[in-house]
Amino acid sequence: MKPVALLIALLSAAQPAQKPGSRERIVLLVDEIKAIRNFPVVVAERLGYLEGVTVMNIRDDAPTAEMLMDGRVDAVMAYYHHNIVNRAAGREFQAVVTLGVTPGVKVLVANHARDKYKTLRDLKGSRIIAGGAGSAKTTVANALVLAGGHTLADYTRIANESKDKIAAALKSGEADLVVAPTPDGTYYEAQGAGSVFADLTTSEGTRKTLGSLFPSSTVYMTSERVKAHPETAQRLADGFVRTLRFLHSHSPEEILAVIPFEISGPDRAAYLKVLKEELPMFGGDGRMPAGAAEQEWRVLTEFKPDYKRVKVAETYTNEFIDVAIGGRDVH
Repeated sequence: MKPVALLIALLSAAQPAQKPGSRERIVLLVDEIKAIRNFPVVVAERLGYLEGVTVMNIRDDAPTAEMLMDGRVDAVMAYYHHNIVNRAAGREFQAVVTLGVTPGVKVLVANHARDKYKTLRDLKGSRIIAGGAGSAKTTVANALVLAGGHTLADYTRIANESKDKIAAALKSGEADLVVAPTPDGTYYEAQGAGSVFADLTTSEGTRKTLGSLFPSSTVYMTSERVKAHPETAQRLADGFVRTLRFLHSHSPEEILAVIPFEISGPDRAAYLKVLKEELPMFGGDGRMPAGAAEQEWRVLTEFKPDYKRVKVAETYTNEFIDVAIGGRDVH
């Protein structure tokens, strides 16, 4: 054997054998996989669009941000505002896919208050049932009040409890409005507790009410990992672009056929009804819509001025979605 050939053979023998086309495993942590807001990741996984990606459900014993920072997971699927909140705390997170372009909620006004609260301008003095101080539901409530030309001090936020207690509060007059994720809004209507004040499930309704789209479900990573492993971000972008195209080109019934019973539960008809309500939330193409992140950031800064130091442009990137849409075969 010639010296050069012998050297190549020895070097090859010293390297661990790799399967042709093998890829490093990616761990994607999902903020409760059974929640209807996360059905796209179920579809993506079932259709094989997330090749080499291990989908992991959220854990109670370890904070999501901590798992992302220390590398136990590569990416997280959760709402966009986490990127702003964590950057303000010194954690550089960045959304690489924007799945939800609306809040995916309906705002209901209690039947006793329908004559008093008809438009956003009427919300001064209102009592709105939302979530915790920094939750997505509270962010929506804040956005509504601000869009009406008021300050956050002009309304009272009531922490949410069980659906039955919320319905009771609306009926008794203890609360005026509620921010209701799918399918809770339908439940409150059926209970005779309230009617729709603003529909923020669709792009049209969100733009009409808030003035722009409002990002919700995203897939985000640490900025450091995005830079060090752009192939990870690209694979996630490729997979979710394919998923969004599937959602846009198939009927709710066809989408339901992909979702297993352990996710939908035994009542497939009820799940289908909820699925139809939730689908408009995912009306985008994976990019962060123009002006949407800035709009949500402005709302968050009114709640907590510390967020003003966050540079919005660093909280997301469309780079990988642009490649997935225009430069790769993702059909």
